[in-house]
Amino acid sequence: MSRSPVAIAVAVGTLTIVGGGAVCRALEVQITAVRATERGPSDAELIALRPRLRRLVGYRSFQIVQRESRRCVWQTNEAFTIPGGRLLNVVPRGMRDQAVMLQVKLLDGARALVDTDVRLQNHGVMLFGVGQDARTADEALIIMLRAEE
Repeated sequence: MSRSPVAIAVAVGTLTIVGGGAVCRALEVQITAVRATERGPSDAELIALRPRLRRLVGYRSFQIVQRESRRCVWQTNEAFTIPGGRLLNVVPRGMRDQAVMLQVKLLDGARALVDTDVRLQNHGVMLFGVGQDARTADEALIIMLRAEE
């Protein structure tokens, strides 16, 4: 299976392109990095997501390699360091109709792999499948972004 180094965004919750919105209470943002490989066990908490994860990157085994949660200030950039030297910038923009509006930018050095505004259902999860470089072509990285008011 051919795997591209370009990031792919897929929503497990609700995902749409949005504009601005009303600001409300603080936002909890959780970033989970998952290593996907062709063989091996999967973490028990990822079993329910395996079909979606497989459709995203085509691998069969999924292991959590990093998890970080932060209380985020509205309209302020939060930078999360991701395995492999990538950086995920998240700017909470506001809430509208039970959905969290975020600006999301995934950087690989100076290159933006993802740069978009999203509307994510409150408590929803967004997945980014990120291809690896040629040295680790037998695996991929999945970034799970969860936000809740």
